[in-house]
Amino acid sequence: MINISEYGIKIKNIEAATLFEYNLGVRDHYEYTDAMFTNSLFNDFLLENGLEVYNGESTRDIVCLEFNYGSRSYRQEVDHLHKIAVNANKEYKDAKLQKDNYLIEVAQNKRDKINRLIEGAYKNKDKYEQHTKEEIRRIIYNNGIDVEYVSRKKNGDIIKRETLHYKMLFRSTGKAKKGTCMFIREELYDAAHNFLYMGLKMPDKNADIVGMSAYIPLIASGIEGRVKINPRNILILKDVDRFFNTKVISIETDENKHCHARRLDDYRLKNTLFDGQALIDSSVFPSWAKGYILLRHHFTKAAAFNTNLQQFFKDWCEENGKDYEIETVEDLWGNPHRLRDIEMVTTDNAVKWIKYDVSYDYWCKWVEANGCLFGVVKHSHPSKLGDFQKMSYQMVNSLSEEIMDSVTKTSIEYIERLKSDDDFFLEYLESNKNFANDYEVLIALCNWNRDFLNSTYFRERKKRIISAYLTNVKSGEIMQLADNLTIVGSPYAMLLYAASGNPDIVDLDDTFGIESNTIQCYTSKFYDDEYLAGFRSPFNGRYNLSYMHNHYDERFEKYFNFAPQIVAVNMIGTDFQDRNNGSDQDLK
Repeated sequence: MINISEYGIKIKNIEAATLFEYNLGVRDHYEYTDAMFTNSLFNDFLLENGLEVYNGESTRDIVCLEFNYGSRSYRQEVDHLHKIAVNANKEYKDAKLQKDNYLIEVAQNKRDKINRLIEGAYKNKDKYEQHTKEEIRRIIYNNGIDVEYVSRKKNGDIIKRETLHYKMLFRSTGKAKKGTCMFIREELYDAAHNFLYMGLKMPDKNADIVGMSAYIPLIASGIEGRVKINPRNILILKDVDRFFNTKVISIETDENKHCHARRLDDYRLKNTLFDGQALIDSSVFPSWAKGYILLRHHFTKAAAFNTNLQQFFKDWCEENGKDYEIETVEDLWGNPHRLRDIEMVTTDNAVKWIKYDVSYDYWCKWVEANGCLFGVVKHSHPSKLGDFQKMSYQMVNSLSEEIMDSVTKTSIEYIERLKSDDDFFLEYLESNKNFANDYEVLIALCNWNRDFLNSTYFRERKKRIISAYLTNVKSGEIMQLADNLTIVGSPYAMLLYAASGNPDIVDLDDTFGIESNTIQCYTSKFYDDEYLAGFRSPFNGRYNLSYMHNHYDERFEKYFNFAPQIVAVNMIGTDFQDRNNGSDQDLK
């Protein structure tokens, strides 16, 4: 195996329009920046199937293309250059008036370069093609694209030219609006495409292009580690819906397309109890992770929460007169699974391949092909601010003005402590240091000589840093005793369902109860019986605000190994999902 950086492999991120014009012969270079092809299960596959890596850090076999603008016609290019020439001539005249020889030389060189570009445009005027960014995207998607690599000596002389042809592989889901795409060298395309699509063939008509575009990149998600799970020991069940009636305000349009609000006293709401979540046995859960792991594989995504699955199955069998050694439960397809063998439980909402008539056995074989390794995208970790978290202005705007004194109290105390407590201020610098600021230098100087804290320079820097922090507070970044918590829906109900295979048994979950005007939850981040404000992330408005009641139950401690950054929420008989824009359980 090639030794690759923990961050991935360096690739080129190319602006497609400049590459398109370069290939037409109307540009002398194409624009690109360095990017990273992150570590993933797809990366593992490519490394084992011909991906060429130079010096253990970079490859030409993968490129990323961005489609931010289109290409110009000859007339548009000349007009553009003439506008630049006008500004260059003005700069030259100003330099002459100042009699600054250096500025005169710089301005003259700029004018000469523009004149050369105009002359070059005239020579190549028949090669120009005007296209919008959408048209360029369509052309390159259909035909692929050539990328020329030029090797030069130190003096700029060309050693050799090499041209590689690339084909469009997939579009990143996170960049869908921008159209950022991954392209692969033509020789590797067939194997890579087959792997991403799990061997599935798209139909000629009515192909689910949108769905496929969302699901095939899942196995290419950047990961921080891997966990081995036997796919045949994963119990996949049909998710459970629960309904209840409540009062709502419905925003509707009339026949004149005017919006109006209508109050409904008996509106039926639905919660999908376990959407996007899984329970993974503690014996399989990686020792380096905490609370939960966000998993990826072929057409599969789920947040798997650390659970004492086998302990629960043993207890359940004993309580119900079942033989733990032989008791089985059937999955979605009628396949029996012995309780003692189950390593993870999830539902059909986590396995997207089910939408394409893929059999359970077919998917298992693809998972087994890479040694049953699932990619771990992330897991629970404390906030950089410890017990605190910043609000956004959307959150602040959703609250009543009358309570602002209590809302801002923590931030005011935090700022006062930054001013008065030198050690606390240094802790703030440590938590917020990065390559763009001087915080690490300030910390090092204070550690070298404590008296540096009293220097004029340090006091001035401290004043400016706190002032900048105060500006952020005024823009809505108000500090609270809070954290970003990952949601798990009615987890004890999921245990009952997993042990019995009976969806109706979820109604016997009594770890939570129904309360008027609040939703019960459980998190060790806060004390038992505390009332909490739950803000969806991202938070859109007051309608995304939940009133939560923290409720401890010994079964949460016995069967779940939740980190403080996890909150279990009652999904049965509550409006939690609708209140949070249909929140599934792999979001914060």
